[in-house]
Amino acid sequence: MGKDDTVEIIKELDKRIQRMMKDPLESSTLFEFLYDAERKELVPLTQINETYDEVIVKFDLPCVRKEDIFLKCTDDVLTVKARMMKSCKLTPLHSNKELEFERFRKSIRLPVLVNANNSKAAFKNGVLEIRLQKKSHQNEVIMQ
Repeated sequence: MGKDDTVEIIKELDKRIQRMMKDPLESSTLFEFLYDAERKELVPLTQINETYDEVIVKFDLPCVRKEDIFLKCTDDVLTVKARMMKSCKLTPLHSNKELEFERFRKSIRLPVLVNANNSKAAFKNGVLEIRLQKKSHQNEVIMQ
């Protein structure tokens, strides 16, 4: 990230803070982390659990078919994108503006490094569960 990028990010944060300070009840800025209105994307609810040898990530993806889900995983980041069967219209709290959404999208930084090639995914009843094997336990030697 260059100096120009940093300046632009600070300017955008300043604009958001000014909007919130001006009229906090009318501003939907407080909830913007839940969606991207320009891209028509909602951020799915997510749960992350760890076991001794796995990271288990669950995403709520209602109104999505299995074939419309795209996953990308690196050693430390998991991204899910999913197209909804039909668009969803919502009105944010304390707003008179209706927003339309067509997709879900979220990237998360994983709590530990994982072996992305050794992952398993299952989609049932609108919940996507991904099991990722931790890298630190792949080559572990048990001392006796």
